[in-house]
Amino acid sequence: MSTAVWPPLPPDALKKAEDESTARELAWLLDSLQDTLASLKSGLEECYALLAPIEPGSTLVISSLRSESIKGHITRVGTRIVKGTLALRLRTHAPLNLTLNTTHPLLLPPLTTLRTLLNQSLDMVAITRWTGDRHSAPFISSQLHLLHSLLLEAISVLKGPNLLTPVHSAESGTSTPNMISTPPGQAWFESPPDPETFTPPLPPTLSLHLTLLDSTLLLTLRVLEPTSSQPTPISRFALAIGAQRRLEHDEMDEVFLYRGEEVRVREKVRVEGSADPSLLSLGAKLGALERTVAERRKGLQVLMGIGGEDGDD
Repeated sequence: MSTAVWPPLPPDALKKAEDESTARELAWLLDSLQDTLASLKSGLEECYALLAPIEPGSTLVISSLRSESIKGHITRVGTRIVKGTLALRLRTHAPLNLTLNTTHPLLLPPLTTLRTLLNQSLDMVAITRWTGDRHSAPFISSQLHLLHSLLLEAISVLKGPNLLTPVHSAESGTSTPNMISTPPGQAWFESPPDPETFTPPLPPTLSLHLTLLDSTLLLTLRVLEPTSSQPTPISRFALAIGAQRRLEHDEMDEVFLYRGEEVRVREKVRVEGSADPSLLSLGAKLGALERTVAERRKGLQVLMGIGGEDGDD
């Protein structure tokens, strides 16, 4: 079955009627987007509130599965870890019990970045609503494009680094597979925590790194040794006869510059914390906001006659 206009219109008149209809639909969509922007503002404010430093915060269990390597708990308030204890029983390090110094909270750079992105998104919504021409389709489209980019970046921060993405070592300057990729300045060897953050102070042979992975906190402990240290004859003999083996992990052959000294990673243990309700809720809300903006962008692009390739990020 086909649809036709009766009485039939000349091609020029039909084209004019189509353009007028598209213009009316575009005007309606631009007006309705003001309600959408108000809803986005409310959603972003809810997301921002989930990162607010409100006591008592979220207490999370940090415990390695099927081993006693790491046992403990930490408390997150906003973008900081304010208290916690960790009992470490690593294979290549002496037993150690760490307590977080309440006067030196541990900052979480990914959550600080996420809060900044939410602030920028709120500013973008405010600019779109109250400055510029709200009836200008190109202006609204460009603003939605920027807002969508910010939301995608916020979601990627919350999702965390790809554990299979390479990073660069100090030894070769080349990429090594199966290692964590983090933003510049946030790699474990670039931004170590202050030793005074813990009691007793964190020894120089131990690296502790907290980041995000799928809306949960990921703790990675590394036992380090300077590249200048040489194995003892007893160690060499034990390795030769198989009585002693190196612990295999994805960083065992790499050299890193840590606190001004080249080091190797003797042992590496990675543990995910228990589910953080606020971060899980934040991830769900951000996903819903991103889909809303993507749908509005697509509808606006169709009425503006923008092709799929031109409108893609």
